[in-house]
Amino acid sequence: MLKDPSKELLELDTSGGSFYSSAGATEITFELSHDRVLKSDIDRVWPNLNVNFDEGSGPVTAQSLSDYTAELLADPSPFGGAKGSVKIPAGQTSSDQLDWGQYVVYTRKQVCYIAALVASGNVAPDYDSGLSRLIPPGKCLDDLYQGGFLRALLGLLASCSVDPSLVGSQGPVLIVAKSTDDLTKAPPLENSNVGLGDVPLRTCRFRDGSENNAPLSSSIPTTPETACKVEDPEPVDFMRSGNSLKGQVMVDITAAWIGGYILAHKGCGGFDGGQDERLMTTMPEVMVLSFFMSQKASPIASEGVSLLVPAYVIGARRIFANFDGTSRDIGPAFNQGQPVVYEAAKMISDLVDVQIGQQMAKISASSPFLGFQSINQEAGLANDVPPARLNQNSIQFETSGDYGFENQVKAWYNAVSLEFWHPDVQGVLKTLATSIGTGPWGSGVWWGNSQIFALVAWMGQALAQQSWQGQHPFLDYYIYSSFTENPSNQCLIHSKEDCKKCLESCENAFAGQGTTQRYCCMEPEPWIPSSGLFDGKACIPVNLQDEICGQKGFADVYEHFKGSTVGELWNAVKSAATDIDPKASTLFDAMLPH
Repeated sequence: MLKDPSKELLELDTSGGSFYSSAGATEITFELSHDRVLKSDIDRVWPNLNVNFDEGSGPVTAQSLSDYTAELLADPSPFGGAKGSVKIPAGQTSSDQLDWGQYVVYTRKQVCYIAALVASGNVAPDYDSGLSRLIPPGKCLDDLYQGGFLRALLGLLASCSVDPSLVGSQGPVLIVAKSTDDLTKAPPLENSNVGLGDVPLRTCRFRDGSENNAPLSSSIPTTPETACKVEDPEPVDFMRSGNSLKGQVMVDITAAWIGGYILAHKGCGGFDGGQDERLMTTMPEVMVLSFFMSQKASPIASEGVSLLVPAYVIGARRIFANFDGTSRDIGPAFNQGQPVVYEAAKMISDLVDVQIGQQMAKISASSPFLGFQSINQEAGLANDVPPARLNQNSIQFETSGDYGFENQVKAWYNAVSLEFWHPDVQGVLKTLATSIGTGPWGSGVWWGNSQIFALVAWMGQALAQQSWQGQHPFLDYYIYSSFTENPSNQCLIHSKEDCKKCLESCENAFAGQGTTQRYCCMEPEPWIPSSGLFDGKACIPVNLQDEICGQKGFADVYEHFKGSTVGELWNAVKSAATDIDPKASTLFDAMLPH
């Protein structure tokens, strides 16, 4: 039953064994009508399951996984209550259970316990969470594609079953935190004297037609190879397994909530959608904590039964391999029931000590997950997608208003600045975060202008890093020819010759609808009435290069403005965007002298 929220803060035990919420807790109880995930169900969703994690205690099979879930559900609840009892934040100020500016701490065993409860088909009568709607009991077993989200939970449980940190222990912790929903608190751009040159910018040119991630300019260093490896067969970007750059924050391009619109089809499904949906599937701890945190729909849309953003999930790991910004190597196998597990997933070797309030706990330092929204989705771009994909839709150049340039900078600031996060979370981020890793945030499925959003990230980062008090994380900006959302659009941030090479490198494998879909959301849909394809293909045709590739690229803009202020760059953008003819000039060309 749903109990009255407790306003007492629960102490975080030094062993990491207690649930903690900074703003009160609520206890819910699952009815344990199922005592395990059945082996037969595992076989239907994941035929011939057999994985062996490098840091695990042995191989995992369908039978051993089923037995593990039985043991986990037979034990007392890791939350300290009766069997089936689970704690969540009390929630008051938003549609989900975590209040703005607050955070909650779960142990790894508690996350595994929630996953086992849901994967086995148990329900909480008084709490219909987004996770239970995503994986409806008994309804996701009809075919391999429909079992995709359940398969993601099974991958998490497979890692839990052989995790040495969980032997006789609750294991390390995971932290879920929310920032603010009030963008008006961001500093004004007009007359801002914040220096742009103080941003430690690095770039990773990920299959963009360049030779082995060549430097974008002599003034912009490249992202370390530990987080940017472009050659086959083992490429690495900010999302992909194999990224060993500790503390690189992973930016998730979200809707107003984590997980996007995957509940639009009433639960069940596979590795599909945009970056947000796919990334969450490969990091099932994020899936569990985001969707379990809510039972009410977002004020924006009924599909948003998940954690509102800006939000961090710190301590989550990549469980499935081969997902990067291109989605080239992962979708079909996952959807056909043969996912590639990231067997090198860290269980112990990446743990570090952090102070949470007055207590110490261990946490995975690999990749803090940061989800926040590009807020131009209602700007009417979906009615005229092809010009938007070419950076030639006039709406993209609005500098003010709800969806204009100014509010996009504020959205970046509100997520990356420490100002609006709980003081305890600020301390954790200062300990863990070394860089902010992002792809074309803002110019994915919301069809923003890639040139504008490259500047948004740079300016937003400059404003945000003031709150880091001299500890400036790098901005690792990843440039793709074939980003899974809006392929080829990011090529347009390059100057003419590099833009042409980037367009040429955009492969078009797996384009189109179906379970092998590589690219997202360009076919006509109710919410995208205008097709975003070019002659049925996702990549922008190379023969358009003379119409869309400008003389100037981001490197030229950086060289020109690196000694300037945010206010000076804002004035240049505002001046250039006013009365621009986007079919006659790119923004960068309009901003710079010829």
